[in-house]
Amino acid sequence: MLHKEIYQEQSHLKKDISKLYLEAFPENERPPLDIFFKSLKQKEITLLAFYDEEIFIGFTYLAIYKDICCLYFFAVDKKHHHQGYGGQIIEFLKKEYKDYVLMLCYEEVDPKYENYEERVSRKAFYYHHGFKDNKIKTNEYGVIYETAYIGSHHVSFIDYFTIFKLVFGPGHETYVKDASNY
Repeated sequence: MLHKEIYQEQSHLKKDISKLYLEAFPENERPPLDIFFKSLKQKEITLLAFYDEEIFIGFTYLAIYKDICCLYFFAVDKKHHHQGYGGQIIEFLKKEYKDYVLMLCYEEVDPKYENYEERVSRKAFYYHHGFKDNKIKTNEYGVIYETAYIGSHHVSFIDYFTIFKLVFGPGHETYVKDASNY
């Protein structure tokens, strides 16, 4: 049975989460671990670890702003892919944050990328679980992302920009741009 644990500073979860974070996200798509964990001191950001019994499955990194819950990082350990865990986590988030617009970003889906099939699969997974096109793209540190949401309204670039500043902190806002017209 899948269960969650909320990360806290002195948590035993840090080792599992750190390892998966470094494995699951390319270096150019993740802030250094110190920034990743430092931002958790803000009450608007929550890091959840998911376990099946004692086995670490994955994690989510969520940022709340207004009525938006942004699923900023989401990873399931490769050993547990294609076993339904990712879907269970998404369904948990949809219930837990039902009063929020649930939003996420994923790498732009375009045949020009080497991992095109992986990107197509990721997008299909999200859409299968109810996400819809949010109609904006972002350029973050030179990586283009598409956005998707579940809820009552689209998320504007301005609101996403505010969430980005919340996650990465002051001084990083110059690294995110609206890429919808690229």
